[in-house]
Amino acid sequence: MKPGDLVKRISYSTETKAINHGYEGDIGLFMGLRTFKGNGGVPDYTCAEVMWSNRYTPDGDPVSTIQIDLLGVISEGR
Repeated sequence: MKPGDLVKRISYSTETKAINHGYEGDIGLFMGLRTFKGNGGVPDYTCAEVMWSNRYTPDGDPVSTIQIDLLGVISEGR
C-alpha cells in the first residue's frame, strides 16, 4: 500500500469465519502510515491513516486511523 491508493475496509467475523469486505461506502484514500510511540515497555504501534469518502471522526475530520490488516487495495494510485 502506498499513499494515493484507493482502499476498502475489510474485517473478519469470528462467528461466521468469513471475511466481510465492508459496506458499499467504506472506501477511502490511503494517506500513509502513522506510528505511535510506546512507553513503559509497550512496543510502538503503526497503523494506516485513511481519508474516508463517507466517514468522519467525532470532531468532523474525514481522516482517521485503522489497523493496516483491515484494509484492502481497490485501485493503486499513479
